Amino acid sequence: MGSVIVLTMVEVILSLLIIVALGLVSAIFFEAYRRRLNNAHVEAPAIFEDPNSLKQVVIVDDGSSDGTKRVAFEFVRKYTVDNVRVILLGRNHGKGEAIRKGMLHSRGELLLMLDADGATNVNDLEKLENEVQTVARKEFKLGDSASRDSNFRVSDIPISAFGSRAHLEDKALATRKWYRNFLMKGFHLVVLLAAGPGIRDTQCGFKMFTRSAARKLFTNIRLKRWCFDVELVFLCKWFGIPMLEISVNWSEIPGSKVNPLSIPNMLWELVLMSVGYRTRMWRIST
Repeated sequence: MGSVIVLTMVEVILSLLIIVALGLVSAIFFEAYRRRLNNAHVEAPAIFEDPNSLKQVVIVDDGSSDGTKRVAFEFVRKYTVDNVRVILLGRNHGKGEAIRKGMLHSRGELLLMLDADGATNVNDLEKLENEVQTVARKEFKLGDSASRDSNFRVSDIPISAFGSRAHLEDKALATRKWYRNFLMKGFHLVVLLAAGPGIRDTQCGFKMFTRSAARKLFTNIRLKRWCFDVELVFLCKWFGIPMLEISVNWSEIPGSKVNPLSIPNMLWELVLMSVGYRTRMWRIST
């Protein structure tokens, strides 16, 4: 009689596990399907304001509650809207959404994204720009003469450059707490499974794109928050866009670390990305 009860308990536990697993799989597919049109972003139109005339020009603030907008307007007043533009999203939509809006409203041949905390030395943009220019000349197949060819425009050649802190990893492992190292190693493994090899440091907030690369990538990204970087790697591979990983100077900024509690949400988004693209629910616009 006792063995019958044990067997029944095992059956109950297995049944519960199956129900939970089916529920999780259903939730993943439902959420991936729900986000299939996220690249349209129709619910978050950009608002452009000139702080002096209030006529439509360009401006970006991801619904911040600090003094970001005030500081941005001060720069606009100082340097004019021809040099500094700001986009107001009204409410917080996430880092990925804010950068997407900024990239698609930018006018330069080379577009740089960097975190506002100043962790990366902005002077390193020259390193990224030089590498992009070098690869662009090779892609154009004119060698050094490309810079003198009237048909050569670096903006027309899709290239992406990823600033990287991978060269600092050994030092970081020695100074970080063990659980942060465990979480980051696990995250890197999931990134490898989701996007494949190629970029060791996907999360460094210092990246440069040619305008043609930015148009291809940022019209397709669905992830609005921290994992959009991984989605960029996936899309670069899909489009065959060259990816350069370039070491940059980086320093720890107090208060700017990713909260370990956000790791589960990041893993969830990576699972959604994998399911969305691999089932073709997330269609890529070319």
